[in-house]
Amino acid sequence: MSEDHQKSRGVSPCRNDAQIRHGVPVSAPTARTRGLAGAGACLGGEGPQLCGPRASCPLCSEGSQVRSGCCEQTGDNSREDAGKMPGIRVPTVQERGSSPRLFLWLKRTLLLFLAFVVRVSTLEAQGLWRDEVDQWRFAFQSLDELVANFTRPGWNGPLYSPILRWWIALSGESVFAMRLLSVIWGVLTVSLVIVLAQRITRDRRTAAVAGVLVAFSPYLIWYAQEIKMYTWVPMLVVLALYALDRACRQPRLVWWAVVLVATTLAIYSHILAALLIPVLVIWFVVHPARGPRVWGGGLLVLAGLTLPYLPLLGWQAPLVLIDRQTGYPVYSLGQMTLALLNGWSLGISQGAWGTPSVTLVAMITLGGLACLGAVSLGLSERRTCTGARTQWRAAVRLVVWCGVPLLGVWIVSQRGPIFTDRYLIWSAPAFYILVAAGTVALRCLARPLGIVFIAALLILNGHGWMAQAAVPIKPAFERATRLVEDRREARDLLLFQIPFNHHVFDYYATVGLGDWAEAPFTNWREADGSYQVGVDYVGQELRRLLMGYDRVWLITSEVALWDERELVKQWLTESYVLISADDYPGVSVLLFGRPLRAD
Repeated sequence: MSEDHQKSRGVSPCRNDAQIRHGVPVSAPTARTRGLAGAGACLGGEGPQLCGPRASCPLCSEGSQVRSGCCEQTGDNSREDAGKMPGIRVPTVQERGSSPRLFLWLKRTLLLFLAFVVRVSTLEAQGLWRDEVDQWRFAFQSLDELVANFTRPGWNGPLYSPILRWWIALSGESVFAMRLLSVIWGVLTVSLVIVLAQRITRDRRTAAVAGVLVAFSPYLIWYAQEIKMYTWVPMLVVLALYALDRACRQPRLVWWAVVLVATTLAIYSHILAALLIPVLVIWFVVHPARGPRVWGGGLLVLAGLTLPYLPLLGWQAPLVLIDRQTGYPVYSLGQMTLALLNGWSLGISQGAWGTPSVTLVAMITLGGLACLGAVSLGLSERRTCTGARTQWRAAVRLVVWCGVPLLGVWIVSQRGPIFTDRYLIWSAPAFYILVAAGTVALRCLARPLGIVFIAALLILNGHGWMAQAAVPIKPAFERATRLVEDRREARDLLLFQIPFNHHVFDYYATVGLGDWAEAPFTNWREADGSYQVGVDYVGQELRRLLMGYDRVWLITSEVALWDERELVKQWLTESYVLISADDYPGVSVLLFGRPLRAD
C-alpha cells in the first residue's frame, strides 16, 4: 500500500502493510517492548506490541487484547471513542466474530453452574448453629422492632433481617430454603469477581483463575451455606468497587448511584462494612483512568457515603474511644493476618489433611502467590497509544482492599477486641485475585509449574469442600432434639447450658419446648481472677429450679461460655441419678432422675 494511498484513507503511514490490522495503525516494536519478559510483561498483555491478532490495541487506553478485531474488552467505551477519531474504522461485530464471545460466555456460565452445584449439594450437611437461629428469629420481629434495630446500639446487620423475612415468605423456613438465599449471593459474587478482576488486571486469564478460586473456595462455600449476611455483604462490596471503576472510566450518574446504594446496603448489613468507605476513597484517588470530569461526581458521592452512616456512627464512635469488654479473644495484627490467611487458604476444615505441616505449606503457598501477584501486577506494563504504563495502581487497589479493613479492625480492637475472621470475608475476593495474578505470572515463567499449582489448588479446595460436608463441625441439635422428644415424659424439665440454645432446640422441636429453664451462670470473676461463686451457689439455684420435677434433661453446648468448671454437671451427678448420657457433635444430652436423698 502506498504512502499516498494511506494518507487518502486518513491513516498514518506505517512501514509496511503488515502493520495495519482492520484499519488500525499499530506502531512498530520498540527496544523496550522487545525486551519485555517474565511475569510482569505476561500480565500486562500477551507479549510485545506486535502486529497480529493478539496485539495490544494502540487506541485503547486500557491495553486490552485484540482478538479478530480491536479492543476486545469489557466495560469500556474505548471502541466508541476510537470510532470518533478521524481516519479510524472500527471493525463491525461480524468482522470481529461472535464465536469467541459465545465460547467465553459458555465457559463462565458453566463455572457459575458448578459454583451453584457445590454449594447446594451439601447445603444441609451441617445443622443450624446459634448465629443462624438468631438470624431466623430476628426475621420474625415486629415491623417496629425491625425499624428500631437500624439505630439500636450494638445491633449488627439490621438490614438483613427484613431481607430474610421477605425470602422466607417466598420460599419457606426450612434449612435448605433459608440457606439458599446465601447461595444465590455467593454465586453472584463469583460472576462479579470475574468482571472486576478483568477490569483491574486487564487480563482474561487472571480473571478466569480468580473466578475459579472464588467459585471453589471452601471458605466461601462454607459461609454460602449459612443463614447469615456473609455472602450478601461481599457481593455488595464487589458491586460497589465494580461500579466505582465504571464511574471513573465512564462518569455516568447510574454508576455513582450504584456505588452509593451498594455501599449503604453493605454498611447496614454488617457493622464492619463501614471500613469499605476508606477503601473506596483510596481506589478513587489512585484510579488510573480517573479524568478531570470525574472529580466532581466522585467527591460528591464519596462524601455522601457518610450521610447514611451517621445514624450508626452516633453509637459506634463512643465505643472506639473507651475500653470495653466484648467477649472476643485478643489478637495481635500478625495473628489476625494469619487467621485470615488460614481460612482463605484452607477453609474451615481439611479433615485428615488439616495437619500443621499441610496447613503451613498451604498458607505459605497461597500467601506467596498473592505476594507474587501483587509484585507482577506492579511491574507489568500495558501498551497504549501514548506509550507503556506500569500497572502499579492495580496492585495498590487490591492490597488496599485486603489490608485497610484488617488494619481498621486492629485499630478498633485496641480498645476492645472485635476480630473474627468472618467479619472480613468481604476482603477475600481481593486475596483470590492476587493469588490468580501470581498463578498466571508463575505459569508465564514456567508453564508446567503454573499448571501444577493450579491443579494443586483445585485439589486442596475440593478436599476442603468435602471435609466440611463430611466432618461434623456445627452442633447436631436436630439429632439431640429428636432424642429428647422420643424419650421425654410429662414431668421432665429441660435445662439448657448455654441458655441461648433453647432457641435452636425450639426450631427443630415439633411439639414446642414445654417446661425449660436456664442453667446457672458460674463464670463471674473477682479482680484477681478468682471465681465469685462455687458449687454451693449452683446447688442452691438448681434446688429452686428443679422443685416439683421428677427428671431433668441437661442439654449442653459451648459450656465454657457459661460454666467453665462444669459445676452444674458436677452437682447433678452427685445429687441425682444419671439415667442416660448421649453425645452428639457439639451437643451433649444427659438425663437425670429424682435425687437419692431429700434435700
